[in-house]
Amino acid sequence: MLSKPTHNKDSYKGNNARSDGLMLTAISVTVLDVVINPSLIGITTLTISTLGMGAIFFRWELSGLFKVTTKFSERYKITSSALTILGAFLLLDALSTPTKAQFFQNAETWMTGQFTGAGEAITLSFNVLRGLFILYLGISLVRVIQAGRQDEDWVNLARTPMIILIAVTMGDILANLIIGGGTGTTTGG
Repeated sequence: MLSKPTHNKDSYKGNNARSDGLMLTAISVTVLDVVINPSLIGITTLTISTLGMGAIFFRWELSGLFKVTTKFSERYKITSSALTILGAFLLLDALSTPTKAQFFQNAETWMTGQFTGAGEAITLSFNVLRGLFILYLGISLVRVIQAGRQDEDWVNLARTPMIILIAVTMGDILANLIIGGGTGTTTGG
């Protein structure tokens, strides 16, 4: 008479195909970033996001593992401490990177080397682009947080800044692929 609700995997796949494509795109960008610029933070981000996506995609198959993890966490109280320490380490690692971590830094270096007379104008234009991008993301973040606090639809407000952030990141990765090391010098005779 009363039966346990079952999960319909077909409706899940149909409704979330767009989300799955977005997650796969994000993983692909992360893989490309690790291949181009291998670093501890990039490899750690790729590992954590791959494990997280696997858990999202196969959550029904992994429910037993989640139950064991929950029991372990409740019994020993280790999981939250370990995640806090790992997060603090990754934050310190990300904040201690040199200025090369700025987006379009290699493109700016390359253009300054190619157009030696316009060095200050090139630096100014790249800094203006960076400033506008940071201002846009900051204003968008404030709008998203306000919409979330007022129980409005914040997902639609967050979609456009995320698309722009991904586009700028992809542009930086593609620029690094095109210009190479970004030194602006040529070799050979």
